[in-house]
Amino acid sequence: MNFDQINQEIIQALIAAGATESVHLDFKRATYGKLDGDKKELLKDISSFANSLGGHLVIGVDEEEGVASAIVALENVGVEQELLRLEQIVRAGIEPTIVGLRIKRVPVGDGDVIVIQVPRSFNPPHRVIFKGSNRYHARNSSGVYELSLEELRRLFGQQRSIEERATAFVGQRFLKIQANDGPLAMPIEEGGIVVHMIPLPDFGANRRIDVSLLRENRNAFSPIGTDGHSGRVNLDGFVVYRSGQPCRGYTQVFRDGSVEATSASVFTSDVRPRTFASRSLPERIISSLSLYMGGMQAIDVSPPIQLQISFFGTNGLQIGLSTRHMHMFDSPPPYDREELHLPPTVISDYYEDNNYESVVADQMNFLWNVFGFDRCFNFDENGRWRPES
Repeated sequence: MNFDQINQEIIQALIAAGATESVHLDFKRATYGKLDGDKKELLKDISSFANSLGGHLVIGVDEEEGVASAIVALENVGVEQELLRLEQIVRAGIEPTIVGLRIKRVPVGDGDVIVIQVPRSFNPPHRVIFKGSNRYHARNSSGVYELSLEELRRLFGQQRSIEERATAFVGQRFLKIQANDGPLAMPIEEGGIVVHMIPLPDFGANRRIDVSLLRENRNAFSPIGTDGHSGRVNLDGFVVYRSGQPCRGYTQVFRDGSVEATSASVFTSDVRPRTFASRSLPERIISSLSLYMGGMQAIDVSPPIQLQISFFGTNGLQIGLSTRHMHMFDSPPPYDREELHLPPTVISDYYEDNNYESVVADQMNFLWNVFGFDRCFNFDENGRWRPES
């Protein structure tokens, strides 16, 4: 289920279809009570989803022998306060924190249903720590059970394995681009940028998104710095690319929701030496990152998302300084290597305002560190985009 699209009609459709409780889905007739045992039950249910394959917990739907039977809307309940209470219990009672947990109310008739989406965790196992508890739970087709020692050992090694796989994947993709062996050939001799965004839970679970959903959301993956584009299905998923010859940039959306965005039009080439355009480059990245995060949310990609920004063809490049800063600082020497990889960062969740300026600010600070500056001058100390006029 796409969490953002869950409404009364979808819940009624689940009931009409005789949806059954499973490793991915659980129904509760009433919300969890205020006794310690009730709170532990909530924590056990939530942590078991995160330690398994993730899923949805639907509160306000009755079931008979595990089959959804009727909506039992929550009435005479301060639903907004209840959402906050449940979220606070989960945040305080499970360790480590489950990243990407989402909860919302769904109006149904004269009441509400509460839906909680729990992602498959990229850093399991999660344990219940409420009131001195120290229990690890998971789910299978029969319900919730306590993890064995062997299962715990496997889960403790899973996070490192996913991160290592993601790093190796990004490295392999970068090498293919350098060899001009990406989805489309580009004028790589001019240099360019590569942005990788890896949803760690979905990448670790080897998720496969239907390409029709990728096609439907193609406009959310326009190549860096452009609005005009074409697109087509390919073996890896769906590629969106700039029209024209040669292709100067594309966005490859993989079947697990990972994104690879490229552009061969980010360095100034009409003057020598070539430069990182200190204003237009971060502007393009801010715009594209917001677009891609919205697109990933639309195709129900699970955060956290690992962001890696890299450049190729960088030998001899300089950082572009404003006229004022050119008088304040000595011009730094040009970069003397053929590729540049900024330290990766992890975006823990989708931002409600869809403003990722602070994420780009951190990345641009790293870029400016390469040239001997403390930070990028075009962001303020709070990471807000404040370019000089």
